[in-house]
Amino acid sequence: MRGKLCALFAVLLVAGGTAFAKAPDSDNDGIKDRKDACANTPIGAKVDKTGCPVDNDADGIANGIDRCGKTPAGWAVDAYGCPSDTDRDGVVDAEDSCPATLLGARPDARGCPTDLDADLVVDGLDRCVATPAGYRVDAFGCPTDGDHDGVNDAVDKCADTRQRVAVDPDGCQVKAPMLFDGATDKVKLQGVTFEKNKIEIPAESTPALKQAADSLLDWPETKVEIGVHTDKAGSAATNMELSKRRAQYVKNYLVAMGVEESRLVAKGYGEKGPDAERSVELTRIP
Repeated sequence: MRGKLCALFAVLLVAGGTAFAKAPDSDNDGIKDRKDACANTPIGAKVDKTGCPVDNDADGIANGIDRCGKTPAGWAVDAYGCPSDTDRDGVVDAEDSCPATLLGARPDARGCPTDLDADLVVDGLDRCVATPAGYRVDAFGCPTDGDHDGVNDAVDKCADTRQRVAVDPDGCQVKAPMLFDGATDKVKLQGVTFEKNKIEIPAESTPALKQAADSLLDWPETKVEIGVHTDKAGSAATNMELSKRRAQYVKNYLVAMGVEESRLVAKGYGEKGPDAERSVELTRIP
């Protein structure tokens, strides 16, 4: 009988020890549930003897989870316990006087965007950081120049200047010289010639034609006859036809440069002329 009681006592002792060893710890914080005052501690959090999370910097993120364990009191933090910076400008929200700074803008110590050239496009987003005071700028902080003459719109007194013309500091056109002065109504285009039996103007002759076009564009009251002469090589009839085609080519060139066709008359003179050479002569007409 005594032996049976001892065996029973041994079984009960083992069962009780096993039950004690398997006492539950639902949140796995090392504190059994029966002694845990904070039964839902997040995994990884450090706890005190009562099973409650320890939060040394009192930011609401427990030690063990907190990646920034010395956050100043009262600062807003993210899910990792680090100071939050909503606009990502490098200045934490708790010290940011401008919490909605545009991404990429360069802030000062208060978290507010800087604008060194005061053009209302903040540094960091401004592609032209030394814009003169008062200049108009585009969305990138660069001076605007609507007529592309190199003079900013804010100071351009002639805001619709024709493209590719010279302008003065006020943005107004500097007119090309007049083709004719008071003493003459005829001018030979120096440097403009043709290759033998060719109609087109060679590349080296185009600058003089461009100058003529610029003058005609700048002095719109001027009308001209485009007279073309040939040398005496070949028959007179052939040369006459060749000169007519060359004169029309020059006229088409000037029209392509913007000169009104109604101001131009093309005329071929063949080999008639004092110089007997391939040349272009402009004559003022009423």
